[in-house]
Amino acid sequence: MTLSTSFNFQLDFLTSDPRTLNPEPRPPSMPTIFPIPTGRSSDLLVQRRLLAQYQADQLDLLRIQSQVSSGRRISRPSEDPGAAGRAIGIQRLLEEKTQAKANLNTSQSYLAASDSAISGVSNLLANIRGLAVSSAQTTISDQQRQANTEETRRAIQQLVDIGNHKFRGRFLFAGSKTTDLPFELSDTHVIFHGNETDLRSYADVDFAFESNINGNEVFGAISPEVRGTADLNPHLTDDSRLSDLRGGQGITKGSFIISDGASSKTIDISSAETIGDVARLIAANPPAGRTIAARVTQSGLTIDIDDAGGGNLTITESGAGTTAAQLGIKNVVGTLTNPIVGSDLNPRVTLTTQLAYLLGTHASATVVSGGQNNDLIVDAQQNGPAYNGVTIQFVDDSKTHAASPLTAGNETVSYSATPVAARAALRFSGLNNNLLLTGNSAGTSLNNVRIDLVDAGAIGNTATAGYNFITKVLTLGIDSTGATTAQAMLDAINAQGTFSSSYDASDPADSGFVPGAALSVSDLRSGFANTSNSGGNAKTLFVNIDVSGTTANDVVHAINNDPTVGPLFAARLDDVDSSSTVNAGLGLVDVSATGATSGGTGETLDQTSGLRIVNGGQTYTIDISATRTVEDLLNILNSAGANVVAAVNATGTGIDLRSRLSGADFSVGENGGQTATQLGVRSLTANTRLADLNYGRGVGSITGSDFTITRSDGVALNIDVSSATTVGDVLNLINAAGGV
Repeated sequence: MTLSTSFNFQLDFLTSDPRTLNPEPRPPSMPTIFPIPTGRSSDLLVQRRLLAQYQADQLDLLRIQSQVSSGRRISRPSEDPGAAGRAIGIQRLLEEKTQAKANLNTSQSYLAASDSAISGVSNLLANIRGLAVSSAQTTISDQQRQANTEETRRAIQQLVDIGNHKFRGRFLFAGSKTTDLPFELSDTHVIFHGNETDLRSYADVDFAFESNINGNEVFGAISPEVRGTADLNPHLTDDSRLSDLRGGQGITKGSFIISDGASSKTIDISSAETIGDVARLIAANPPAGRTIAARVTQSGLTIDIDDAGGGNLTITESGAGTTAAQLGIKNVVGTLTNPIVGSDLNPRVTLTTQLAYLLGTHASATVVSGGQNNDLIVDAQQNGPAYNGVTIQFVDDSKTHAASPLTAGNETVSYSATPVAARAALRFSGLNNNLLLTGNSAGTSLNNVRIDLVDAGAIGNTATAGYNFITKVLTLGIDSTGATTAQAMLDAINAQGTFSSSYDASDPADSGFVPGAALSVSDLRSGFANTSNSGGNAKTLFVNIDVSGTTANDVVHAINNDPTVGPLFAARLDDVDSSSTVNAGLGLVDVSATGATSGGTGETLDQTSGLRIVNGGQTYTIDISATRTVEDLLNILNSAGANVVAAVNATGTGIDLRSRLSGADFSVGENGGQTATQLGVRSLTANTRLADLNYGRGVGSITGSDFTITRSDGVALNIDVSSATTVGDVLNLINAAGGV
């Protein structure tokens, strides 16, 4: 019996859960009493199990006593995590509701104080109006009129005091500048130092409301007169935010499908914040086996597919989406391997918008060389169409002169608004016999002409020259015994007529042209010289390069640092072509690569002249020559001491310029240029309505001539403005009467 019991104990010990030897407190749902083991167990095991049951019961009793005494079912979140989470959420909601109630009480007190402060404003205004009406009567005495004036001044002071009302340490009508005195009486004018920003307070969870009213809403402290009238149209850049496109309507962050006709790829732009992000997502997700180049132009996106794979490039919507259409790149018909050029995305004006980009776009060209890390973008330095159609052309410098060719890093650039003739250096063995060919017709027709030097037989001191217009080969023949001289060759070329020939003095080893210098038969060969791309049509930017060493970085440096070309054009690397930041610009450029600028529109903002503000009888000249962004411009205007408020308008299409000074004339004009007109903030323009002049009273007209202008020669011009509705109409009438 004893042996059997011992054997069962060992099995029970090995097979049972070790936790039963020291059990955790059991939950209330467990049996009240552990079952008594019926097997052959040791007395020690039975004792331990009974002891564990006793301890568990004690813990249950302690838990119940704690619940009864505290009124709480759990004392620690770990006892019931789910219930604890719900309790915490309810507690948070209760505290938020309590805080919202406190916010409502506080906000109500501020609003009540504001209501009480402005309750007497209507009476004051009625009294002022009554004084003004009575002062206009002819029967009133000067003393009474003076008394009315003094009473009006006191009423204005009362209005200023109301505007400066303070409650609980906060100025009620200062907007968000609650610690700044909002109104200041200066002589006969009132200056508003506050702003139009509302203070918001939570009235409920996730519901905020305005808890104040600013001084402009109550008193009309900021003039509405000079609002931006120009529809500014800034450039699109990589950093343009999707929410700022389409005039501020933004782009829906959905999906669209790019296909080459054989395979397709869905592009999801939900993670994109800028139009540059969209371009990078497109380039990183081409159809299988293809390469996509996505570029951000000054107005939209351009999507191009590699030519090698053929097919038909299309962009369609994903499902019922509209993302591709909003981006202006939807094309269900396809363009084969030609690029899809997106429509204008019309970005809105933001604080970071460059002033140089406000009034149009500059002409731009992409110059694509084979491979990677060598594509360039060349931009005109000014907006407008003047530099549309400029060709960027690489020239093999070694082909154009007899001297040693330039080396990489020493590239030269030049720009010609008129056609340039092609040229080629005839570099003969020996000294003082090098010749320079120049095409007799300017332009590109004589580019890439191959010059062959051949054996013309025993012709003595003569030379032959013949040109094949079909194959573009100039064949020059010399005496087989070396009797032909440099002068004979020069004469033969000039006589043929396609090119003109002259001595090439660029080789420093030469001491000067020697007409009798012999031409060696060792130079005979096909492709003795070549005109390369040295000739150009009107509006060509030439870049002389080392074909075996010039990189894209070298070209960028040459263009941007040239004292003549740099002010006209700016070059930069095309990031789309870069395999990595480290390798960007290190690829060799292709001498046959070209590009032509396009897309230049509008005009360049006049930042040299600045503008002139007249406010309260004071004139302020605003210099914006050092500004770069819209934010810079607004900061200068707002800090100029002219008491103006400058801001981007609500639609993001222009700039508003208003006055903080009440009771004063306010105008914005030119400082000798076109700055105010271009920005649309000029007070008086040709389109100003006559009905808006004289403080809204308009301009009256009588039957017949309204006024007479006498010229310096004594001629009187009678002007009748009855047909005019704008200032421009009046100017036209005056000019017509004067014969202008």
